[in-house]
Amino acid sequence: MHVRLRRLLTVLVLAGLAPMELAAQPGVLRGTVTDTTGRPLPNVEVLSVNAKRSARTDAAGRFTLAKLPFGQQLILARLPGYQPADQAVNMLDAQVPELSFKLRRVIVALDTVRIVSHDGCAAYDFAGFDCRRRAGIGQFRGEAELMALRPIYWADMFDELPGFRRYPVPDSILGRDWQVESTTGWRCLMEGWNGRHKMAADQGVRPRDIVGVEHYDTYEKVPAAYKRLAWPTGQDKPCALVMYWTRGFIENKNR
Repeated sequence: MHVRLRRLLTVLVLAGLAPMELAAQPGVLRGTVTDTTGRPLPNVEVLSVNAKRSARTDAAGRFTLAKLPFGQQLILARLPGYQPADQAVNMLDAQVPELSFKLRRVIVALDTVRIVSHDGCAAYDFAGFDCRRRAGIGQFRGEAELMALRPIYWADMFDELPGFRRYPVPDSILGRDWQVESTTGWRCLMEGWNGRHKMAADQGVRPRDIVGVEHYDTYEKVPAAYKRLAWPTGQDKPCALVMYWTRGFIENKNR
């Protein structure tokens, strides 16, 4: 009698725990991806930027990401022809809710163009500036254009260029300067100087010392030689990139 009672209690306890275990499923994230009309989107890549794990949606637009580590996760959904979307989730929660992504269709009208790769251009010499400009992949301003702007603040060099927003910073000379931050992609902006990282000689550079600016608003557009600058080791996401070319660097190269 006692043995039967213990077995019955064990079955009841296990039956009560099973739904909880299925509901929580640590490390598993599920969800759906649709377009803005609610139509399921198949073959969408859904990935955890932090964990570098990905999955694709099925015909019903559903996905399952498994073996995710605990903690904050940035989940990205992307499909060619649609604007990517991302959401942050906390895998420490007792039960992570299903995610729902709605991707907006991107309509791009192109004239007939000649495709030119910018990766064959000189990366560490100012001669590559005009080569990449002819490729037409980024945004460029040369010396004549910068002089016409008569920049006082740093952000003046980017006036009327899309993808930037001004913000104020303290400055030892001006009292207050205006810098720029990115409004595209992951909304972060990295810098390169003369094809490389910023050097000690570049610390005191002012707008009048800049003879060329090139801007790549998404990581995918960044030339191969500069991708390490836009996505430094240890950073969990890539950024847009601005490359500055300074008068002093060019003059030293020509001596």
